[in-house]
Amino acid sequence: MKKYIFGSVFACIFLCCGTSRNTYHSKIYHKIYNCQGIDIKLLNQNRKHSRYVKIQMDNINKLIQWDYLAKLNYSKENDTIYILEMDGIQGDFFFTVWNKNDTLSYTNEPGKLMQTEQRLFTKYMMKLVSDWNIPEIRREEKINKVNLPEEIIYATKITFNKGKYFIDCFTFNDFFNLKRDGVD
Repeated sequence: MKKYIFGSVFACIFLCCGTSRNTYHSKIYHKIYNCQGIDIKLLNQNRKHSRYVKIQMDNINKLIQWDYLAKLNYSKENDTIYILEMDGIQGDFFFTVWNKNDTLSYTNEPGKLMQTEQRLFTKYMMKLVSDWNIPEIRREEKINKVNLPEEIIYATKITFNKGKYFIDCFTFNDFFNLKRDGVD
């Protein structure tokens, strides 16, 4: 009987903690997209008008459902998480999230959104974002811009400090230098 009660209590605690974690992460996800200027409700309303918007929303919703922050090894007490996200004009989608302990990448290149071990952004770009070196990123996007069409990359930084989090983000155009980034 004691095992049954202990098991029931453990299951309740586990389920409640999982639900609160999902709620916590859900708030973070919505704040990220608000910071990026993406109105998820508006996109959901407009998804029937554009195939591109439908694909973009499907990717965003899938990432949120997968709860990628729950899969990343991070600390709410003292950590920084970085995200790079790019929506291509053909519906392709590249997403990488990392901190000092872990890196996760997702893409829909084969047609459906999936996790990948492949590096989706250059090491140099990820280093500049990890350093939050916006002036150097601006310089790079001017001198090493990728040919037309220019693709916009969303960079996000989530800083955790003593259980609270702060979100900062900006956008920049994709850049690439063959001599430096070609062997990535």
